[in-house]
Amino acid sequence: MYDKIICAIGLGSRERAERLLRTSHALLSPGGELTVAHIIDRFPSGHESPDEWAVSVIRETEEKLGALCKHLGIAATIEVRPGTASKTLLTIAKEKKADLIVLATHNSDILDRIFGSTVEYVIRHAECSVLVERADMRHDNAAKKGKPQRA
Repeated sequence: MYDKIICAIGLGSRERAERLLRTSHALLSPGGELTVAHIIDRFPSGHESPDEWAVSVIRETEEKLGALCKHLGIAATIEVRPGTASKTLLTIAKEKKADLIVLATHNSDILDRIFGSTVEYVIRHAECSVLVERADMRHDNAAKKGKPQRA
C-alpha cells in the first residue's frame, strides 16, 4: 500500500483512464492521498490570448477529470498543468512527496525512438516507485476501429 500516489492520465481512452484510476485507488493505503495529474504540453502558438485560452483548457480538463473520479467514487486531488509531460509529472510527484507514480505507455512511434518517451524519462528520474501499465496493442487497435476486444 502507498500513502501518496500520483496517477498520470494522458490523452488515451476513457477506459484506460478508468483502469489507471482504479489501480491507483486499489494501491492507496487507508487515509492516503491520490493526485490525478494531466500535463498539457502543446498549446498552439499564435493564439490571440493564450493566457485566457490556456486557463479555459486547464479548467475544462480539471472538470472532466473531477467528473470521472466522482463517477468512479474515487476521492482525488486534480492537478492539470502546462509543461513538458515528463518533467512536470516529476515536479508534481516531488511536491506531493509521492511514493508511487502510476502511468501508462502508448504505442511507440518514431519520435519516441529518437527523443525518448515520457514513461522512459519518468522511470529513469523518479525518486519514488513507478507502476507502468503497458499498452495493449490488440485492444488499442480494436478500439480505434470500433471493434470489441477479444478475450
